[in-house]
Amino acid sequence: METEAILSILNRVVEGRDHLVWSEALTFENSQHPKLDRAAEIALWQRRAPETVMISAEIAQRARAISMAGVPALDAIHIASAEVGMADVLLTCDDDLNTRARRLGLRARVMNPVEYWKEVSE
Repeated sequence: METEAILSILNRVVEGRDHLVWSEALTFENSQHPKLDRAAEIALWQRRAPETVMISAEIAQRARAISMAGVPALDAIHIASAEVGMADVLLTCDDDLNTRARRLGLRARVMNPVEYWKEVSE
């Protein structure tokens, strides 16, 4: 179900109904992907984003605050980048992150792609 939701959401990006916010943290994480063909495919999506949110002092400071609330460092950077990039929603398949983030009162909602797809397709 997640794969179907992700593909449907990516189609919304292509159609211009959703706006993709890319970050330097995504670029870094993708560079660590063990499957080079998938990393190359994911990297193509960066071109669909109108801008890339670069790591800044503001993001580092916000990520530290989020991390102190029990969120792993890289996830905290993703969240801080989403907030600074003015994303409404950060999509993740990480259920633990989703649960933790909901308790933090973040500027960006953290949602599972299936949950988001259900919301926007109704």
